[in-house]
Amino acid sequence: MEGLTNAIVLHATKYGETSVMLHCYTERSGLQSFVVKGARSKKKNKSLSMGMFQPLTQLELLSSTPKSTRLPILKSAKIIHPYATIPTDVVKSSICIFLAEVFRSVLKEEEENQPLYRFLEHALIWIDTRAQIANAHMFILIQLTKHLGFYPDMTHIAQPYFDLENGQFAAQARSKECVSGQEIEMLKSYLGTKFDKIDKITTNADQRRRLLRLLMRYYQLHVQSFRPPKSLDVLYEVFND
Repeated sequence: MEGLTNAIVLHATKYGETSVMLHCYTERSGLQSFVVKGARSKKKNKSLSMGMFQPLTQLELLSSTPKSTRLPILKSAKIIHPYATIPTDVVKSSICIFLAEVFRSVLKEEEENQPLYRFLEHALIWIDTRAQIANAHMFILIQLTKHLGFYPDMTHIAQPYFDLENGQFAAQARSKECVSGQEIEMLKSYLGTKFDKIDKITTNADQRRRLLRLLMRYYQLHVQSFRPPKSLDVLYEVFND
């Protein structure tokens, strides 16, 4: 049986002697993996080159699923949103490497989720086409929680504390996971904001670093087995202005 879907590449791993297993978040089926036969062989298939499978590349994939294995075999791939700046801009590429690691940890559902797919698609195109993107990864992490089911409850947003365990603002600290201070005020500034407004939020490297640490802890509390990405330290260095 053949299937056609748009997909966002998460990562590729070695599979057998010459093939790779391509792990993607797809428009039609959520998280899905495909065997790319001969992708690492000396006689490379130009239509399925490894260069197309860089993390967060957006592709149109045609696959077939043999009855014997039930494992989709990739027949063809086509880049549908060629990135103009992400591959050559060190800041943008660092953000995307970091986001790819986060997505690999949190995108687990194997069923269609159009709103989530559209959000990821739009977020990546936004990064590629905008000049001011220093706040992009924080905003994307916060908005992604809306699709994952733990977006902060804004009912009592005027309160000074944020309870990371319950995702609620509070008047006082109820546990060790309740935080107050500048990073909470920054979190509030991102909530309810849209993509075209985030470059209006004024932050420096230290403030972004503190908010990012807070968000990583928030994810750890709400996503099973989540660990801060290895690329986090690289991201800190890139934004060390």
